Amino acid sequence: MILVLGGTSDTHRVVDSLKDDFIITVATDYGFNVFYRLYGERVKQVKFSEKTLTDFIKRYRINRIVDTTHPYAKEISRIAKNVSAKIGIPYEDKKRDVSVELDYKRIFLAKNTEEAKRFFKKNCKSILFTIGSKLLDEFIEFKNNGYFRVLPFSDSIDRCFRLGIEPSRIIAMQGPFSSKLNKALLDEFDIDCLVSKNSGRAGGLDAKIEAAKRKGCYLVILLDI
Repeated sequence: MILVLGGTSDTHRVVDSLKDDFIITVATDYGFNVFYRLYGERVKQVKFSEKTLTDFIKRYRINRIVDTTHPYAKEISRIAKNVSAKIGIPYEDKKRDVSVELDYKRIFLAKNTEEAKRFFKKNCKSILFTIGSKLLDEFIEFKNNGYFRVLPFSDSIDRCFRLGIEPSRIIAMQGPFSSKLNKALLDEFDIDCLVSKNSGRAGGLDAKIEAAKRKGCYLVILLDI
């Protein structure tokens, strides 16, 4: 039995190529709902520690782990590598490649949140954050000149409200987003700075680069966050 650590678009691609039986695990309600509709009882929602992953492997007689989690889900990858090494089963890293050609002169690569915030204060008047809801507290000081694109689910929107973000500054949408749609949002809110994780082509970074080019605005990419 193969354990697929899932929750991303890469998960679909990997499981379609598997010949042996598999179980997919996801960490969020959203991920569970999406994958359960496709794979039924083979999908389990669980957040692993080293102990619970070890128990899970023994319970389901897992003989191989395939990691298709998000590139920034570093903790579960660390846990899976450690447990697989201790138990003696293969661990395969199938996370997406986040490399994209950064061929735009107004891209700023921020090594950390503090570097990004310094850039915003110096250069940006109207900022569109497309980094999800989990990192919003890092940038809440920009709630009055920022717009925040998050998934259209209650936990994401509630988080925005708890942080004091006005409803008029919340854009609740589900991707994938084309460069045309990204550009429309940049135009609608007169954005001069678009903010993204380094999510790679599969995460829509190339479409954001194209939209920023067409708008002529800055694109700030948060590295290793």
